[in-house]
Formats: sequence, structure tokens, C-alpha cells
Amino acid sequence: MVVLVVLITLVLAAPYLLQMFGKDTTINPAEFNKAIVVLNQAQKSRGDDHVANAVPSYKKAETKKITELNTADSAKLTELNGIGPSFAHRIVSYRNRLGGFVNKEQLKEVFGMDDDRYAGMQAQVSVDPVHIQKIQINKVDFDGLKHFPYLSFKQMNAIVQFREQHGDYTSLNDMRNIAILNDEILRKIGPYIDFK
Repeated sequence: MVVLVVLITLVLAAPYLLQMFGKDTTINPAEFNKAIVVLNQAQKSRGDDHVANAVPSYKKAETKKITELNTADSAKLTELNGIGPSFAHRIVSYRNRLGGFVNKEQLKEVFGMDDDRYAGMQAQVSVDPVHIQKIQINKVDFDGLKHFPYLSFKQMNAIVQFREQHGDYTSLNDMRNIAILNDEILRKIGPYIDFK
């Protein structure tokens, strides 16, 4: 019985003992920066400039390339100033919900996009509305509309019900007859609607 207790104690204590007596592999940022400075000074004194510049720079390269928002994948978006992988994924997800961007200002609707981030990247992006995926409003059902961010569930239901009661829509003016769709909503959804 005593042997069993000792054995269990050793098994439970083993990770702590290894940690206590093992090599500490954490990197102290202050010591790392001091080491880089010393390395750079030593290499410069020897004249080895190519080695002194071997420490990588983590700033994004300045790019003069314009990224088209409706065709760029998340990897391409990470090349933009102020955009990391998570934010690039958010932009692509919002673009997919919309069906594409009509103008650059729609980036401000992406969760977390503040004025500073937008100002830093707006010159690096362009929008080609040719790539927009339109909603066939005379064929779509409620489930086809439910991911579209500009409409509430009540508005989506009203669009479908009005079409079922009054027939197909021929233009955006037909949708003005729906009481809960105001001019601002119609202006936003207009570029995304196909009346065929």
C-alpha cells in the first residue's frame, strides 16, 4: 500500500520536478533586445553588415499595389496596413454576406473597423462592382435573404410576402410600397437587387 502511495506521488509530482530542474526556455524580451544590440555592434565592428541586418523586421512592407476588395482572399488582405489575419477573415466574411462591396466606404461597416484603420488602408484598396453577386428578388425565399446584413427579419419577410401577394417586382420603385422599407434601406440594397 505504501509503495502504491509513493508511486502515485511520484507520477503526480513528475511534471513539477521536470519544470523545476529543467531548462527554462522562455525568452525575456528585454534580454533579447540587448542581445540584438550587442550582436549588431559586434558585426558592424567586424564589417559584416550582411549579418548585422539578419535580424528580421516585422513591419509590413510598403506596397504601392492596389488590392481589389471583391476578389482578394484573406491572405491578400493581410498585406494591407493595419489588417491582420483575423480582421482579413472578418472582411471576407462580411463581403460574402453582402455579395460584394459596391464602394470602399462599406469597409466601415465591418465590425472593428475604426476611422484610423480605414484611413490607413483606403488608398490601398479599390472596388469593382462587376464582381457583386446580385439577389434575384423575384425568386429568393426568406432563407436566401436571411444573411443579407442590410435587412431585418421583418423586412425580409415583408419583401417575400409582398411579392407573393402582389406579383413579381419590376423595379426598385415597386419595393417602395413596402411600408417598412425606407429610402435609406432601398438605397443600400438597390445595387444588390436583380429584377429578372
